[in-house]
This record gives sequence, structure tokens and C-alpha cells, in this order.
Amino acid sequence: MRKLWYVKSAKEWNQALPIGNGRLGAMVFGEPLFDKLQINEETLWSGYPKVDETVYDASFMNNLRTLVRERKYDSATDTVKSVMKGDETAAYVPYGYLNIDIIEDRSDLEDYRRELDLENAVATTKFRINGNNIEKNAFVSLADDVLIYRIKSEKRINVRITTGCELQHSITTKDGVITTDGRCPTYVSVYKHVFEYEDEKESIPFRAMIKVLPVNGDITVCGGSTIRVLGTDFMLVFSLKTGFNGYDKQPISEGREYRNACLDTLNAASEIGYEELLLRHEREYKKYFDRVSITLSGEDFDEPTDVRMRKAGEGRVDNKLVTLLFDYSRYLLICSCGIGTEPTNLQGIWNDDITPLWRCNYTININTQMNYWPVNACDLPEMQLPLFRMLRELKEKGNHFCLRGWSPFHNTDIWRDNSLKSPYPVAGWWVTGGAWLCRHIWEHYIHTRDINFLKENYDVLVSQAEFLEDYMTEKDGELIISPSSSPENYFMFNNRKCAIAEWTACDQEICIDFFDKLVRISDILDKDSTSYKATLAKIKRPEIGLDGRLMEWNEEFEEDDKGHRHISHIYGFHPADILTSEDYLDAVRKTIRARVTFGDEVQILYHGKGFHCGQIGWSCAWLACTYARLGDSEGFIGQIRKFFRNCTYENMLSVCTIFQIEANFGISSAIIEALVQSHGDEVVLTPALPKEWEHGEVRGLVVRTGEKINFKW
Repeated sequence: MRKLWYVKSAKEWNQALPIGNGRLGAMVFGEPLFDKLQINEETLWSGYPKVDETVYDASFMNNLRTLVRERKYDSATDTVKSVMKGDETAAYVPYGYLNIDIIEDRSDLEDYRRELDLENAVATTKFRINGNNIEKNAFVSLADDVLIYRIKSEKRINVRITTGCELQHSITTKDGVITTDGRCPTYVSVYKHVFEYEDEKESIPFRAMIKVLPVNGDITVCGGSTIRVLGTDFMLVFSLKTGFNGYDKQPISEGREYRNACLDTLNAASEIGYEELLLRHEREYKKYFDRVSITLSGEDFDEPTDVRMRKAGEGRVDNKLVTLLFDYSRYLLICSCGIGTEPTNLQGIWNDDITPLWRCNYTININTQMNYWPVNACDLPEMQLPLFRMLRELKEKGNHFCLRGWSPFHNTDIWRDNSLKSPYPVAGWWVTGGAWLCRHIWEHYIHTRDINFLKENYDVLVSQAEFLEDYMTEKDGELIISPSSSPENYFMFNNRKCAIAEWTACDQEICIDFFDKLVRISDILDKDSTSYKATLAKIKRPEIGLDGRLMEWNEEFEEDDKGHRHISHIYGFHPADILTSEDYLDAVRKTIRARVTFGDEVQILYHGKGFHCGQIGWSCAWLACTYARLGDSEGFIGQIRKFFRNCTYENMLSVCTIFQIEANFGISSAIIEALVQSHGDEVVLTPALPKEWEHGEVRGLVVRTGEKINFKW
């Protein structure tokens, strides 16, 4: 049974169920009488295109390199901090809510159930109240680009429908249609918890429209800013469009037409009956969802999903819940990674906060990349195309170092901001995120064998190579990324927390991996790879410390947080494939063992969920992938249990202090790694099979030879 289901309604946002079509999203609460849908649209972002002319010139960089070479890491950190603006990227903001209230006495509510059907991408709520059976269905159509909400009742009911937009807006009503026109904030500050509208500056405009239509039988509709409906079977049709016209276009003066587009979409869907709308949606969705399946033996417990997750976290074997988690990941991919849309942000397309933590942006030191880890193996390569468009747009933005090529820092947004926005050197001063993102070009090619795709994106790789070649400096005959930081982790030096080192393992491994893949791609395309091979040969290799672990920085510093959530210095092992010798494999094992041990100790110390290695969603997922690639089935299944215990809400969305979606994708990638690996020269089946997965079947997974595989064990 591929369903999440519950016997209580969602009382808070993190219990609601997500629906979406890659562009338009909603969270369905399933309240019997006073229901609500929280609405998002992928291009509702604050701000507008800006030009940041800040430059970190040769003089500044030479000074930094001198400081780290002279082991003045505290001074280097202070120097970087002095240029950190503390400014922020744009923020992804919510539209607001649709409220659907059934005017009924609640005294006799029975047989309540809400569910999310992953096979059909439909959320359903059923209950009986005062002897009347009521069913509500909600989906966002992949075929017709509207949200549909149907109410079916045995007896005639009175329903009130209102919209609660959280952005600057006005509302008009005509012919029973509620129209909301508004715009996004010009500025949002998460640090200050404020959002502003400046009349002299542009921001993304939008229009939303609501219409109610009968499904079966007659209905009575009363207009106004509130729609009142009397009937037994009717549907709400919701359309929303924005004026966003690209990362480099002013959203109003250069925006696209959106008002008529919203009306046309609403009218087109309104001409189609409910059953046909549902059929068209399911048919489009199944084109993607039905490509792959994983089946594991075991009991399919007839219990609500939240109960099953709790028991699985406590140690009960529930293999069907694992496959439900895998299917849920693919569902979320399809619902948030639509073709022709924007890339998935930190929360996919679902967010209820107008000043969201981390602004729901594209964080490219793990999170954005993890969003796309499973797409190729799950035969969903189309869902990754928006990411490659973002890379091409970032290429056009260049860099802030007076160098060739392109490079963002660790965050970007819908405007493809590539400037230094973080106030923290340990996070913000990081320049190899673009090279990490380029790895996805290689992954896409080796899974699809699409030579035209390589040709179309080769210039992105060449431009990134130019930046890396210009940024790297030579020391003792080797090339290093200097100065450097290891994502979000401090080291101790002179009794101070420092962020800026001479080089870091993460940056070196990313560069090795990048040039390794660029050489291969150049040879495939019959391009001259001579200079890239020369560069690759000179890049400094990561080192192993006296304790047998991978050195995270250029010296064996003491970590400020020994159980830190990031394991960036094992990048070369996973997600890359360049640390393959036995010495490196042993170092990877010792590295993650230490991180997990200290991370667990910190959690015990704090008596709860910690912001530490394996204790938050994406970190747990990365560890699960690593254990699986190491062939450590016990380590892998331990992270799966921990994921259910620590890293999900009741609705199975993953936790990183707040909801972030990348772990849902990362954990499914780990499940794939446990069942089939193809990162080396051969395809290996069941390399990390847990003992409780005694029997099973895989259908349709794609390996790096470009082939689809089916097998049983």
C-alpha cells in the first residue's frame, strides 16, 4: 500500500501533507470542518535583479594567501570576516492559505482518516459527521497546472471558501470568481525577521483566481470576497501565475504577462470535468512514478504512518515502511522538480514562513546537490534539467575575483546571486560549490548517454575550469585552492575558532573530481584535454593524519565540534569516486566513525535532537549513503532507523531544525546504494544488503552504464 495515512488531522504545518506539480504546491491539513491549504508557487521570491560590484582583487587575495601560508589563520579569518556584508539572498515566500469551512456541528465526528496516495498523487480526507459521509480530495494537476479541491457529501452541505494571502494584495470578485492581485516583498531579512515593500523598487507580481464548479448535481454559489456554496458534490479550481521572466529581468517592467495567463489556465481547467481532470493528472504523474519500483519482503503493518515511523525508529523491522519512504522521495521529486520549472530549493516548493530560515534558498555546499542525488538512478533525468539551466545562468553572472569563469559563494537564489552574503566566514567564504554542481553534468551524461546534452553544457565546464585554474595557487609544485574553508566547520588555533585555512580536503577533492570528469568529457567530445590533464596531475591530493583519519584542513587542527554535521572532507569517496585506495577507504571509515561517535555523545549531552553528525536529516542521509557505499549494511540500516527516529516529522518530511527536503532525496539515494552500485568499473548488486531485507525485487533503476536493470534476490 503506497499511502501515508493518519487518523487525526494536521494541527500544525509539519503534519500536513504536500501536493504539487513542480511549480504550484500546497500543504493539505485535512481538518474535517475548518480545512485549509497552504499555497506556494515556485517563483514567489522577494527582491529583483541587482548588480553587486564588490571585487576581491589580487591585492586582497595575495594578502589572504600570505596570512595562511604564514599560519596566521586567526588573522585570515578576521580579514575575511571584515568583508562579510551580513547581507542576505532573496527569500522564497508563501502565497498564503485557502480556507474551506463546512458549516456544521462538530459534535458527532467518526471514522476520520486522511491519506496521501503516492501512486496517484492525490490527498484524501474521509470522515462521517452527524451521520453524513464526507470525502475531500486534493491534487495539483501535472497536466492542467491548477489546484483541484473536491468535496463530496451524502447530504447537502453549506461551505464557506476564503483566501488568506500573506503578501501585499488586493481582492476583487466577479462572476463568482475571487481574484487576488499582489506582489512579493522587495526585501526580506531572516536575521531581522522583517519584510518590506518599497514603492520605487520592483518585485515579482502575481495573480491568483478561485472558482467553484459542480461535479455532480446542482450547487448554489454566492459571491463576494467569501464564496458560499450549497451542494453535495463540487470542486474548487485554483490558478496562480506570476510575472517572473528570468533571473536577469526586472519582474514588472520586463516581466511576462501573467494576468490573462492565470485566467486562461483557470478557464481551460473549468471546461474539463472532475473525473477527466483527475485522469489527466494521474496519467501525467504515472509517466514518471511508474518507471521504477523497489519491493522488500515483510509485513505491511496496518497502522497509521506516524505510529509505524515511531516503532521503526525504536527498532521494529518494517521493510514496507522503507519502500514507502523511497516511493515518497520519488513522489516529492516529481511534485517539486517539474520540467521547465526552477530548481528545487531548500524546502522543495513548500514553505509557510514569509521570513523563512535560510530563506529557502539554494545552499550549494551540500543541500542543493543532495536534492538531485537520486534523480538519474530513479530514471527521472528530466527533473534535473532546471538545475543545469541555473548553472548556465550562474555562468553568465561570472565571479567577484576579477578572474575568468564563474563562481558563486555558498548560497544563491532565483536571481542567481553570486555575491558574498553570509556574515560567517565558516560558511560564506567557499568557492567550489559551482564545481560540485558541475558533477551533476557528468552524472546526467553517464546515466543517459546523451551526447547532445554534453555538447550543450560543455561551455559551463570550461568556464568553471577557467575559474579554478585562476583561483588555485601553486605550493611545492602542487596546486591548491587557497585560501579555503571546510563547509561550516571551525578549527581551533591559538585558542580561537578559525575558519580560513591554506587548503581543505573538500576543496582539493572537488577540484580533482572536477578535472577528472572534465578530461573524460573532453575526450568523449574530441576536445583537447591536454591542459586539463596537466592541471589534474598537479592538484594536491588529500592527506591522511597521524590518527588515520582524512585531514580536513592543511594541518591536523583540533575541530571545534568533533561531531560536526558536515562530512565534506569525504566528498572524494561519496558523492565522488576518486578516493578508492585501501588507505583512503580505511581513512574514510575512521573519519565517519569519529564524527558519529562524537555526534552521538553531543546528542546525549543535550538530551534531544542535536545539530550534529547523523542527528539531522541531510547529515543522516549522507552517512547512510557512505555506509552503503562502504558495503557496511549494519551502519546503513542503523542510519535508516535513526532517520525514522530523529530526522522526520509525522508527515515523513525530513528535519534540519526545520523542514528541509534534501534528506528525503538523500535517504532514497542511500537505499539505492545499498541495493546496486555502479560508481566503479562494474555494476554490483546488493553490496550493502541488511539481513532483514531477506527477499526483494528491483525494477527499472538506471546504472551508470546507461542501462536499466531489474533483479530479484
